[in-house]
Amino acid sequence: MTGFKRFALAMLGITAGLCASSVSAETFIVESGKPRAEIIVAEKPARMAKLAASELQNYLEKISGARLAVTNAPGKNIPVKIYVGKSKFTDDLKLSTDGLAHGAFRMAAGDNYLALVGPNKDFEPIEPWVHERKDKPRVLRDWDAISGNTFATPYSQLYRWRIADPDVWMYDDAGTLNAVHEFLRSLGVRWYFPGEIGEIVPKKETIALPVLDKTVKPDFPLRNVMWWGIQDMTPDEILWALRMGINYGPELIGLTQNCHGMKFATTRDEIKKAHPEYYALWNGRRATDHRECGAPCLSSEGLFKLHMHYARAVLDHYKEPLISLDTCDGYGQLCQCELCKGKDNPARGWTGSMSDYVWGYIDRAARELYKTHPDRKVSGLSYSAYKLPPEKIKELSPNISLLMCQTRSTFHDAELRDQARALRKAWLEILPSKEMFVFEYYLQNRPDCPTAGVPVYFPRLIAEDLRSLKGVSLGETIDSYFNASSKNSPAHAQAVMHLNWYVTTRLWWDASQDVDAMLDEYFNLFYGPASREMKAFVEYSEKNWPLMTTKVETIDSALALLAAARKAAGAGIYGKRVDLIQAYVEPMKKLREKLAEGRANVPKFAIVERNPAGLVLDGKLDEDFWKDVPVFAFKDIVTGRNPSNTASARIAWADRALAVGVRCEDSDMAHVTAYTLRNDDPNLWNEDNIELLLETPANSYYQIAVNSAGYVMDMDRKKRNILWNSEAEVAASRDDKGWTLEMKIPAVDFIEGGVDANRRVAGTKPIAQAPWHFNLYRHRARGKAAEGSALAPTGGKLHQPLKFGELSVAEK
Repeated sequence: MTGFKRFALAMLGITAGLCASSVSAETFIVESGKPRAEIIVAEKPARMAKLAASELQNYLEKISGARLAVTNAPGKNIPVKIYVGKSKFTDDLKLSTDGLAHGAFRMAAGDNYLALVGPNKDFEPIEPWVHERKDKPRVLRDWDAISGNTFATPYSQLYRWRIADPDVWMYDDAGTLNAVHEFLRSLGVRWYFPGEIGEIVPKKETIALPVLDKTVKPDFPLRNVMWWGIQDMTPDEILWALRMGINYGPELIGLTQNCHGMKFATTRDEIKKAHPEYYALWNGRRATDHRECGAPCLSSEGLFKLHMHYARAVLDHYKEPLISLDTCDGYGQLCQCELCKGKDNPARGWTGSMSDYVWGYIDRAARELYKTHPDRKVSGLSYSAYKLPPEKIKELSPNISLLMCQTRSTFHDAELRDQARALRKAWLEILPSKEMFVFEYYLQNRPDCPTAGVPVYFPRLIAEDLRSLKGVSLGETIDSYFNASSKNSPAHAQAVMHLNWYVTTRLWWDASQDVDAMLDEYFNLFYGPASREMKAFVEYSEKNWPLMTTKVETIDSALALLAAARKAAGAGIYGKRVDLIQAYVEPMKKLREKLAEGRANVPKFAIVERNPAGLVLDGKLDEDFWKDVPVFAFKDIVTGRNPSNTASARIAWADRALAVGVRCEDSDMAHVTAYTLRNDDPNLWNEDNIELLLETPANSYYQIAVNSAGYVMDMDRKKRNILWNSEAEVAASRDDKGWTLEMKIPAVDFIEGGVDANRRVAGTKPIAQAPWHFNLYRHRARGKAAEGSALAPTGGKLHQPLKFGELSVAEK
């Protein structure tokens, strides 16, 4: 007997048992396919209560064939009343919803009734807010009058959360709806995927009135999903999201964006034109156009006053419980003005280099708002160059809630998992409120993500992480991609991700659940006769998906397991469910072709070996060391043609070091600037620079950038280790026609016993049998019209290791 048949017989046994108990109880919701109950709602039911009654009516009919009436006037001859939502009838039964919040609910049954209730408040936004896209000018005029300034409106996207079908706001109280869905789950209904293809509905002619009295509260109050593409979701897809039991948390985090909140104070052109000094000075110009909102100079007193004006206007008018004080997105470079000079700390690595600078500002702003709004919260991010806790602040302002950014799918790397947990602990030590939220990323299915088309399953990492967060975090916002299909991704984006979502949302309510039992039920119910094969595919993918972007063998194994599952599924619904995944992983076949081809067609660079004694690092290439060293020309990185401003490189091996000389011709030397005059400053990425991407047999890969003044920014990209130091020796020079760099990059190997994860390139001399792979890239900075050229053109983006050129010392 197959596992599926055993499971099916077991389910029949459970159903038979339920029917037997129904007969003995003689109290039914449905008996032999006939309705014995009616659904009672309030005279004017809340939107979510109305939807809940519809959901209950529809699914009881799908289960039993009986359609129960929905009414606000109970009939005298109907044996059982099902009260959906708070009403005068639940008041008479003294079924209180007091103390229930964040989607919590109560389920109670008596001799002749079942009550499924939660708070019923309809969401009503405060004007002015944008009702539709063309409404924005009106809102800005009204907001200017209210605030007395020219701020952006933080409510420009609010209309997207007003759903016409079903008729709800996603911010409505959903406790009653959650109660109905939990009751339906108790009958065996499951919603794994949007639409009918994703639901499990058991068949039962008789449904007994249960013995029931319980209150259900979630382990995580905030269960916020930031869907990319919610405006394009179908009614079935919206319902699927609601059936997850999400809570967007207006009562916790308000309606404004709970991260990067400063941008609403700095976005408008009126502010930019009147006060450019409020914005960061990067490479000689004010960053007013960074991410459209501009990047702030956090030393500007004028900006601080403007920001406080904005924050108080929002808190006063819109009554928000929390407001984000965080800087704009992509903020990882220190302002280079005199006021900001020396306020970063590169010695902490990039993730801590700006912690005191950014968090010093956030803490100051929080304390200022605490004077006037002590009952409200403010939030800041642990993110980017300010991910680590500040060192100069022993205790943060008491009104600060922390938003910690993480990506739990990466926690297959135990080191990254442990770092995340240690970071939480470190932040909590200086956070008096102990209020922590998580900002998580489920974007692995986004078309422009390297893992798009890869079966990225991580249910056990989800379970492990949520268990560790229970009692620590108040919940999370998950940045998520939702798209049924598009030109870039014709397959449904939830084909694989739906399982990660199912596990996440169930554990949000009860993190102690047995994830293995949950998964076994999923495989049996959703894939039927292919349950064993699909379990093998998912578990293999769960362990190996990180390798599927680089290893042909893992792709082959995954596709073979999926093919076996498709064969076992047969025709009908189970086959269609496997087909969803087959369509989604189709791009992985093209990736496999590229990986199989490998580096067969990459350019090869044969370099010479030289005595290091002849190398004089002076930023010139006129010494004997460089005589007769082959010269390689840079090509436009996209087209492969000659760039308008040419560049060339000479490379030699010099006794355990790579020597690189680069000459950059430039027709506009007056604008070749180097504002970054120290090492390890991220501002360097935006200047005229040369980047060396270097992969050795021991490590893939290093990144070393040098600007036209000879200052270095380097990192080990394998683990995004900014603390890694290449110990490169560099010299630069310039003349009226161009600029020149000389670099000496030392290498070490295990034989020497000198390999250190934080210093020097790990690798022995590159030879034909064990070459290095690399690219040299020139970034010619001219505002937004930057030019890029490279020794190994990629056809697009720079960071494509499979297109790195091959580097080896020529045989003598």
